[in-house]
Amino acid sequence: MHVVLGFVVFRALVLGVWIAAAQAAEPIDINRADAQALQQGLTMVGAAKAAAIVEHRRRHGPFHRVEDLAQVKGIGTSIVERNRRRITVGNTMLPADPVPGSVPVRTVPRR
Repeated sequence: MHVVLGFVVFRALVLGVWIAAAQAAEPIDINRADAQALQQGLTMVGAAKAAAIVEHRRRHGPFHRVEDLAQVKGIGTSIVERNRRRITVGNTMLPADPVPGSVPVRTVPRR
């Protein structure tokens, strides 16, 4: 009886450590990760959904917010919410659109 109880406690501890390690893992940048990394790092994302994420990114450009992942066919808000802690969009600073032609420079009066 004590051996069985000890084994159950040991398995519970191992499971707890495994869950903590999974939550502490580096977030996945959905703008840079390949399909395999997406499949392995995100919950409820298999090969087809991971490929859909990569294809959506290729066609429409980078994701600006984590919520934008729900625009991918097959990815709903429940999958986004379940994986929110695991997802990052990397550097969201996009260059400003260039202004066509020259930009006039205003002089500042001196006092």
